[in-house]
Amino acid sequence: MQQSKWLTFFKRIPIFLIFGFIVLPVFMVIWISFFSTSLITFPPKGYSFKWFVELLHHQEFLNSFFLSLRVSFFAMIISLVLGLLGSIALIRYNFKGKKIFELLFLSPLIVPTIITGIGIYIFLFNTERLIGIDMVPNLWALITAHVIICIPWTVRLISAGLQSINPSLEEAAIDLGSTRIQAFIKIVLPNLRPSIIAAGILSFIHSFNNLEISLMLVRPGELTLPIEILNYVFWKVDPLIAAVSTVQIILIGILMWIANKFISIRKVF
Repeated sequence: MQQSKWLTFFKRIPIFLIFGFIVLPVFMVIWISFFSTSLITFPPKGYSFKWFVELLHHQEFLNSFFLSLRVSFFAMIISLVLGLLGSIALIRYNFKGKKIFELLFLSPLIVPTIITGIGIYIFLFNTERLIGIDMVPNLWALITAHVIICIPWTVRLISAGLQSINPSLEEAAIDLGSTRIQAFIKIVLPNLRPSIIAAGILSFIHSFNNLEISLMLVRPGELTLPIEILNYVFWKVDPLIAAVSTVQIILIGILMWIANKFISIRKVF
């Protein structure tokens, strides 16, 4: 019995080491954000909240934060609508080339994001030359690009939710006199709500954290938060950047916790 306990303990050591390797950088960022001095030294000379207070007066970070919120919100809404329609087509209907369309919906997860950003930029730039309308850099071009990388998350999660709903419920409502649209709104959507909320949260997070695509499509003077962080660390590294990252970590952590309450994150994979 004692030998079995020791064997179980040693088996778990690699898991604890991997978990620590993943969590340690996050812990270090949060710790540094409370250092009192601008020079990062270990052990720290003291602790303070002054970097979080200074963050409120740093206009560039505030502007980039709200721009990221705006882009992520619109990208989330559009990708949810497209993801819902795509999921219905993939789960409820059989048609020629269905597997190809399913792979196309998930392809942004396969292609490196920086390649996707370059491809979108080249396409929009060439289109701009043909039609003579400014398309890059443009806020809606940036939102459209973010929609592309968010769709795999919405399609995957909403499809998982649709597969768990018995189609006979919808058919029974139609037999009782409801139209197909009424049956979908009254029967399917309420059961699909947890998947839609979780898909929206995960797509929002993915858009909010994106750096590569945003680098290609942002307008001068209008930078998203990841780009503003990158610009800042080019010139200076102090606890202020750790404070920005801590706020971002807390926001994303809360959103992930909420998403996991509605649907298990492992269903995404």
